[in-house]
Amino acid sequence: MKKSILFVLCSVLLFAFSASAQDEAERYSSPRLENLVTRLKGQTVDLVDRTSENLTQRAAILRADIETAFLAQQLDASVGFFQQMLRDGLRSNNLRDAVAIISDLARRAPNYGSNANGNLWRDMQTTISDISREIGGGGGGNNNGGNNGGNNPPSQGRAFWRGTVDKEVHLILQRRNLETRTISGANYSNVNFSFTATMPTRNVQVEVTKKKGRGEVRVIEQPSRDNDYTAVVQILDDASGAKEYELEIFWR
Repeated sequence: MKKSILFVLCSVLLFAFSASAQDEAERYSSPRLENLVTRLKGQTVDLVDRTSENLTQRAAILRADIETAFLAQQLDASVGFFQQMLRDGLRSNNLRDAVAIISDLARRAPNYGSNANGNLWRDMQTTISDISREIGGGGGGNNNGGNNGGNNPPSQGRAFWRGTVDKEVHLILQRRNLETRTISGANYSNVNFSFTATMPTRNVQVEVTKKKGRGEVRVIEQPSRDNDYTAVVQILDDASGAKEYELEIFWR
């Protein structure tokens, strides 16, 4: 009888220890992740300061300036909350979801090419991508195409594009450059784009997800040595009039 009781007690303790170990295994913490999040918080604080200064120092303030300042405030608050999640020891899947939300916010950043604070936005995007890779998120973003929810390998980087299309537009991607080329229809200059990482000079598989728009979007040329590792995305809009599009382009 005593042996039976002892066996049951040992079994219960072993089960409890295994469950505890499994629970701890689902949690993620590392000095590198903490350092990356601390760096990101510093970058968002700098963004808040810089965008606030723009509002007080400019004689004529545009709506885009106000939107940029609000976005910087949102990102700073979101990263602060993510820091708290990390301190509280939330599980890896929770942290990945949080980074995806932050990444979706960050992709609304203004066009780096024309924004005076472009370096700050670029550095922040790079850090977010590093954090996502550190916890296995594959570069951030939502669940349309670029995540690692299925059997596909995680994305190595992403580009986000927003603009107006009349008939046909080609997006030419190479390294960290994105050229918008109007093939037919009216030409619109209200183009914004950003990168989370540089597209590598090796063979990768480029895919595209349409976030907003009504026409067809597809990759018509994959990067290779023959084209100097350039990808081409085609946007076809056969309906009457122009339409605004938002695309997420990623590579594996």
